[in-house]
Amino acid sequence: MKKQLSISEIQSSEWPRLLKDTLGDNLVSAFLQGDCLMEGHDAINAPWTISFILKDNSIEKLKKLQELLPKAQKANMEFLYFFTQEEINASGDVFPLEYLHLVNRNQVIVGEQPLSNFTPDMNNLRLECERELRGLMIHLRQAYIYIKEDRNPLAFFVRANATMLPVMYGVHYLLNKTYPNSHEEIYSKYPALRAPQSFKDKELFLKNVNLYIEAVTKIINIVDTLEV
Repeated sequence: MKKQLSISEIQSSEWPRLLKDTLGDNLVSAFLQGDCLMEGHDAINAPWTISFILKDNSIEKLKKLQELLPKAQKANMEFLYFFTQEEINASGDVFPLEYLHLVNRNQVIVGEQPLSNFTPDMNNLRLECERELRGLMIHLRQAYIYIKEDRNPLAFFVRANATMLPVMYGVHYLLNKTYPNSHEEIYSKYPALRAPQSFKDKELFLKNVNLYIEAVTKIINIVDTLEV
């Protein structure tokens, strides 16, 4: 089985049939989600991630998917999350940010459109965004202390934005009631979050790091006092 290099290739391949045949009537929806749908996804080196909504996600039912793992690996695909509709309905207050991403960034492979009627509760979303941002700030302070010992100081921004950018989509939604089209939409509003091109000018690089931490601090204060 060849490596899948695009969403359309996956949708037109034998994978919709394989998933449907394997899971049968238990399958409600199988869809791409996660980082593979963000700009910059490298389909050569990074996997396509597939999640599922099932009528029954017990271990006994999931075991059938193990038969497809060798083919999935060759096709550069991974199976990610396994929801039931009941679990989604019961956990919208716990994972409003994750479900916001899911409903706005998915590509159906087979079955129904996931979370077609989901709208996040704004208070729950604000709380999760604040929690994530405050947790990030704890790690940023530690990373700052050790930045001079890092062989690749630019990794400070890579690691920080791995957490920061997904949260900023939620912050953007809180402030504008719309989901951003891209990372660039976030960077245009918060340029300090953009990673510098080089760390060779150490003084300028450390200035960028300081501006990043200051920007995160300001965003936390905005989210903390936001009336939704």
